[in-house]
Amino acid sequence: MKKLLLLLLILCGLPLIASGQVSLKDVVEDKKDMADSYYGIFKYKGKPFTGEATEYYENGQMKSSRNYKDGMYQGYWTEWYSNGNMKFRGDRYKNKGEGLTKWWHENGQLKKMGTYNLDKQHGAVLRWYDNGNLQQIRYYINDIANGNWTTFDKNGDVLDEGNDMNRYYRPFFGNDTAPEGFEETSPSFTADGNTMVFARYTDWVKKVPYIAYKNGKTWKKEKLPIADTLYNLAISAEGNRIVFKKFEYSGEDEISRTFVVDRINGSWGSPKEVDNLFNINAGYFQFTKEGVLYMFARKPRNGIYYSEPTTDGYYSKPKWLSDEVGLEKSDSFDVHIHPEKNKLIITQAYSTEKYPNRGAIGMYYYKKKNGEWVREKRIPLGYAWGACITPDGKFVFVRNGNLQFVNLTELEIDW
Repeated sequence: MKKLLLLLLILCGLPLIASGQVSLKDVVEDKKDMADSYYGIFKYKGKPFTGEATEYYENGQMKSSRNYKDGMYQGYWTEWYSNGNMKFRGDRYKNKGEGLTKWWHENGQLKKMGTYNLDKQHGAVLRWYDNGNLQQIRYYINDIANGNWTTFDKNGDVLDEGNDMNRYYRPFFGNDTAPEGFEETSPSFTADGNTMVFARYTDWVKKVPYIAYKNGKTWKKEKLPIADTLYNLAISAEGNRIVFKKFEYSGEDEISRTFVVDRINGSWGSPKEVDNLFNINAGYFQFTKEGVLYMFARKPRNGIYYSEPTTDGYYSKPKWLSDEVGLEKSDSFDVHIHPEKNKLIITQAYSTEKYPNRGAIGMYYYKKKNGEWVREKRIPLGYAWGACITPDGKFVFVRNGNLQFVNLTELEIDW
């Protein structure tokens, strides 16, 4: 009887030795021995590990608990903040996410929740702000966003809604958005995509100009010393010139003035007024790599014009771009011209009751065919303006008071 009891104790103890709890730092991922296309085999003392590995903060709080089987993630993976609140909890099967997965803010409020099948999102994915209010609802099929989506502001009010015709978008600056009460507009990039200008405002006609420099995956923003306030602005392809519009009221009169300012030896000079352009009380400029300036003007016709650079550093008299682009009785503005000048994107607003065949207002994609501009399709986003395309494939635009973006590939246009 004693021998039988001893044998049972030994047998019961074997799993504890083979699959016990160990320190996470002692579980080593062997990338030379791959479990799948992403993870190597997780090994403990040189052998594929089965069991739980844990990690602790210096204050003694649990930081991480991960479960493994045969050298792969299997079972619950849980993370905690140093204050003891849970940070993440999800199930794994052979390294892949499986079932309901949750994330939390550090204050304990739920942050994100979604269901996974073999690492792919399925069904509703919800996000919350740290105050507990819902931030976003999206739906997925096989890890691809599908159907309607809704975003909310921190107060719980609907910020935007969409579907396949109004694609989901994200803030261009990530969490580094404008301070509360301010909005941002008028994005413009240099050809290399490493410098941009934009404007921040509370008063639509008196915006503060900014310049931003790309630093890895983030942007360093600075106020531009070229003017206290302006209406909108653009930067040249090389980054050595800025054109901007000032638009003011004097009694009942509108005063619209255009200026250029050049960067010399690393510093911005004094603005010079350009007085041979039309009364372009909107502006919405874009430079081409050759220095040609595209703009929106209301006189003598409402639409898009372009001016070529002259030897004295100014611009030729603006020329009308096209009747097909400047639709009759519309505001067709904020054009973005392809470097080869054979494609463009423009924002168009008009009465859909008077012109139902034009489609919904918004941004439209044009191609030049046999010398004529042809309207190809509506960009599948809500009404927006300020279209720019960066060298790394981001489609940047303005909506809901901030600079937003989607990946160019999501728009299904031939750019």
